Amino acid sequence: MAKNDKKDGAASPVNLSDLADFQFGPSWARAGESKKPDFAGFRAPREHGPRPPRRGGDGERRPFNPSADRRGPRPVRDRDGRGPRRDDRGPRTPRELPQPVEGFRVELRPANGILEIFASEIQKQKRALPLLDLARIVVANRERYDLVFMKLENGPQLIHSTKGDGACWLTEQEAVAYLWKAPWFAELYTVKQVETEAPKGTFTAIASINGEVIGPVNWHGYQAAMMHIYRTRYSGMPLDVYRNKITLDKSEEAVAAWLEGATHKSVWVPAREGAQELELADAQAVEADFREHHYAEVYEVTDKVFVNAATDRRRLSPGIAAHVSIQSSRISAAPQRLIPNLCHGLARHGMPIFKWHESHFTGPSRIKTIPEGTVLADRMTAIVNWSKENSGKKADAMFAELSGVPTGTDDESRKAAHDAYAPYVADMIWLLEQGYIVVTSDNAVWFPKGDAAPKPTPVPGKRKPRKQPGNKPHPDKKEKAEPAEGSRQAQAQG
Repeated sequence: MAKNDKKDGAASPVNLSDLADFQFGPSWARAGESKKPDFAGFRAPREHGPRPPRRGGDGERRPFNPSADRRGPRPVRDRDGRGPRRDDRGPRTPRELPQPVEGFRVELRPANGILEIFASEIQKQKRALPLLDLARIVVANRERYDLVFMKLENGPQLIHSTKGDGACWLTEQEAVAYLWKAPWFAELYTVKQVETEAPKGTFTAIASINGEVIGPVNWHGYQAAMMHIYRTRYSGMPLDVYRNKITLDKSEEAVAAWLEGATHKSVWVPAREGAQELELADAQAVEADFREHHYAEVYEVTDKVFVNAATDRRRLSPGIAAHVSIQSSRISAAPQRLIPNLCHGLARHGMPIFKWHESHFTGPSRIKTIPEGTVLADRMTAIVNWSKENSGKKADAMFAELSGVPTGTDDESRKAAHDAYAPYVADMIWLLEQGYIVVTSDNAVWFPKGDAAPKPTPVPGKRKPRKQPGNKPHPDKKEKAEPAEGSRQAQAQG
């Protein structure tokens, strides 16, 4: 990947068993064959019938009386059903969602890890799979595809983390503010508690947000403490919304608890060599030290970035996170949009792409016609002839018919069938690698030239293409008939 080595999407293992049982042989010999489900642990459903009447303690049915509801009268609710509004909060305002930033060309591509898995499994199992089915596997998990941001002329800069956490920002201010939430913060700075003199003054109210204490509003360090909590906890929230969420506690107990805790404060010590004696007293000092000594080490400015779709949105600039959300929603609704980039990705991993019956497939080889004059071994000839006459039937039936050994039920007959099928499996693998026959995900054998291959399952909700008004003649007009071959010769002689 250009410039940015990133998580390749292989964090979660991909199971291809939902597409195929990737093994040849009879159904009883395939390891992926599922057993019958055991329903012993399920409770039998209750038979439907008339519901028994409500009865009181004396066994008599009692009519429903709304006035006897012990819960009391229901509160009057407002139009949106959320209950009576508090006067001090005012009307609810809709939250503004971030807008995708302009100045980039954004492409959606399968992650390198999932492409490696596809290539390995298909070459190992010799199956031909529709690209649409593979695209559905990719979009089923956001770890399996990336968004590639390519800067256009006059577009904003891309600031990408080199620490492998996938963070990407548009401004230096965003990149520095992420320092407090970054998983690599402990690699650069350590926190140390030191004793200090308690603040002097008369304090009557302690500010806090969601239970986290900030300090008295008339304390000289209030603004710095408030902004530090904002940077480390709520940087994704608008500052005015953050301020409105702050509450005050005027109790004497809250003031006393804050004064007791104020006799200790946190300082930050750089972990780099030669700076262990340096103590940074506040957040501004830490950020200034980071800019000077570590910013160029942690971030790189680039014109192209791979952002995995599963990256935590708190590690992305809001304008970039909006792109990820929008593109992920679109590709989930229309997986076929991923097919062009899926073709390019599989081709980079040496996988052939071919069109078969109006659909794109990948497999161990492109489909080919057996060259005229090719002499095949007896078993290979039998496999080719069988696939011509029975194109679309299962491999189990072919092995049983060609070997003359049916599938048995006891261990002895199963071993006999396995030994009889083995030479045909080896010859069929060679034919698959040459592209002379095809085995699809449902274990069906096809003769690819002149058969009627199944088409992939259509995407739900996808509209069929509208028929274009072509050169269809008007019903009132008759097409001029072509002259017969004899008439052409007569006209030529005349």
